[in-house]
Amino acid sequence: MLKARLLSLALVAGCGTVENMSQTLNMQVDGQSLRMDGVINTRALRQFVQTLDDNPGLREVVLGRIDGSLDDEVVAEMGYTLRERGLATRMLPSSEVFSGGVDLFLAGVQRTVPAGAVVGVHEWETSFGSARDYPRGSKQHEPTRGYIEDMLGSDAFYWFTVEAASFNEVHVMTRGELIRYGVVTR
Repeated sequence: MLKARLLSLALVAGCGTVENMSQTLNMQVDGQSLRMDGVINTRALRQFVQTLDDNPGLREVVLGRIDGSLDDEVVAEMGYTLRERGLATRMLPSSEVFSGGVDLFLAGVQRTVPAGAVVGVHEWETSFGSARDYPRGSKQHEPTRGYIEDMLGSDAFYWFTVEAASFNEVHVMTRGELIRYGVVTR
């Protein structure tokens, strides 16, 4: 099952240009909850903000299956928007959230991960290299490191993700890790 997830993540990363031109993130409003599934791409920010604007009674974002992201800047902008609006984030026992989806999850003012949910992390990679190629203090770390510090009050989780797994692998976080790094608030 995890190997299939890794293949899925590799395919997402490999077809980024085509994926970024289409809607890849499904959003569905149910009362005070916004359910999201899919891949976060360049178009997701506009879609997300429009959905929030059209539904001012939303209180939480429920992440179902998020295979990652194709645009880390969009993830950060969505995250800051989510936080500014005071929304919680929650997963379901069947949720599987990976990579950039985890970064978005961190924006919730309250964050819930029940037993059974999968939270998968790994280092980032660009065409210029991966996170592990750059020493601490390098400007290449700053966008994601700074975002995580803004969301959690510390950058410890960022460094954990860099070391937990290479870009082509996924580390599924334990309950203890979720608590230790402040990923969950309850």
